[in-house]
Amino acid sequence: MMTTTRATSFALGGRRHHVLNTTNKTRNNKNNYNKNKRGGLRCFAKAAAAKTTTQKKEDVPKNLERLRISTPWEDAQTVLKSEFKTSEEDLKTFGELTKEELENAYEMMQLCRDFENECNQSYMGGKIRGFMHLDNGQESIPALLANSIRKSDLKHSYYRDHCHAIACGVDAGKVMAELYGKDGGTCRGTGGSMHIYDVENNFQGGWALVSEQLPYAVGAARSIVLDKFLGKEGMEDERIAIVFVGEGGAQNGRMAECLNAAAKENLPILFLVIDNGRAINTFTKDVAQNQSVFEQGKHYGVPGVLVDGQDVTDVLKVGKAAINHVRTKGPAILQVHTFRFNGHSPADPEHERNRKDEKRWARKECDPITIFEQSAHAQGLDLQALTKKAKDEVKRALDFADASPPPPPSLAAELEYPDPNGQVDYSQREPEMGLAKAQETTKKIVDPNT
Repeated sequence: MMTTTRATSFALGGRRHHVLNTTNKTRNNKNNYNKNKRGGLRCFAKAAAAKTTTQKKEDVPKNLERLRISTPWEDAQTVLKSEFKTSEEDLKTFGELTKEELENAYEMMQLCRDFENECNQSYMGGKIRGFMHLDNGQESIPALLANSIRKSDLKHSYYRDHCHAIACGVDAGKVMAELYGKDGGTCRGTGGSMHIYDVENNFQGGWALVSEQLPYAVGAARSIVLDKFLGKEGMEDERIAIVFVGEGGAQNGRMAECLNAAAKENLPILFLVIDNGRAINTFTKDVAQNQSVFEQGKHYGVPGVLVDGQDVTDVLKVGKAAINHVRTKGPAILQVHTFRFNGHSPADPEHERNRKDEKRWARKECDPITIFEQSAHAQGLDLQALTKKAKDEVKRALDFADASPPPPPSLAAELEYPDPNGQVDYSQREPEMGLAKAQETTKKIVDPNT
C-alpha cells in the first residue's frame, strides 16, 4: 500500500470542492468516499492528516476531525452557472472586487474581532452578564453583510448576533450598551446579548432558541411579496429577507418547512448557514446524517452553494452571486464553512473531544484576517490605518456603553403594558371601541346564540 500527499477534489452531490489531504491509493478509496458522501462533509475523516497550501503536514494535530476546505472562485462559478443559472456577465461582475470593497471587508473583520474581544473582557469584568456568544473566527460573514445587504432588507439572526447587527448598520455603541444592560442599548438594556433589535435598520432580532428565527424570516419574506402586490409606497425595490442558522440548527424540522414555503411562493429569502461544525458543543457530524445543508433545497428546487468562510474574498464573490439570485429570482441557500475560535459561551469549559486542539490549530492556520493579510488582495491596502479605524470605533462603543445610564424602573411597567397613550394598566383603560361595544363583542364570543 502506497501513501501520497496531494490535493484531492470531491464532488459532493454534483458540486465540486477541494480538500487538501493525505490519501491512501488503495482499492478501498471508492468505498471510503461513498461513506464520506453519506455524511456530507465527512470527507474530513479522522484518519486524514490534512493541510492547506501554506501549512506543513506536521502542523496538523492527528486527532482533528474537521479541517479547512477550499472553494476557489473558479470552481464556484461552475456551481453558480449550473444550479443558480448565473450568467457569464454576472459572474464576471461578482468576481471583480474593488479596492474599496476589500478595504471595507478588512475593516469590518477587524471591527468585529476587536468588538468581540472587548465583549469577552467586559464579561470577565462583570459588566456583561447572562448568556453571551462570540463570533471570533467567522468574520467573513459580517464582511459579506456590510458589502451586499441593504438597509431595507429584513434580517433575522440567531443568538451569536453582535457582529451581524453591526455589519447591517446598527450602531456599535448601542449594541455594546445593550450587552451592558444600559438604557442606551438597542432594546434599552432589556434584551441583552441574544436579542439585538433595531427597527431603523430592519434588524429583526437575534433569537435565543435554536432555529426559532426561520419561520419568522420566511414570514418576513412573504410580507415583502405582499407589500409589492398591494403596491405599498416605497416597497418597489428588490428587498430580501436573510436568515442566519447554524448547520446544526438546520437539521431542525423548521428548515424543511421553511424551504417548502419559500419554494412554493418563490419568496425572496437567503438561508445563510453558518457551518462551524458544532451544534453548541456537539460535533454536528455525530448527530447529522448529512451536513451538506446547501443541498437541502434540492427537493424543493432551491439552489445552494458551499464556500470556504476563511477566505473572505471567496465569501464576497459567492455571497454576492447568491444574494443577487434572491433579489432577482427566488430563494437560495449559502453555506459558509468556518471555525469558531471560542467556546459556545464564556462559561463553556470546552471539554468535548479535541475541541481545544482544534481551536488552537484553527486560530493559527484558519484565521480569516491573517489569511487575507497574507494574500495578494491585501497588497496596496493600508491595513494599519484600517485596523486603527476599527479599534477607534470599538473604543467609542465602549465609552458610549459606559456612559449610558441604566434603564429606569418605570420601563418594566411600560414594557409589560405597552400603550401608545402612556397608560400602563390595562385594567384602568377604557377600550378604544368603548366599553359597551367591547361588552357586546365579548358576549357574542362567549354566547354566540344570543
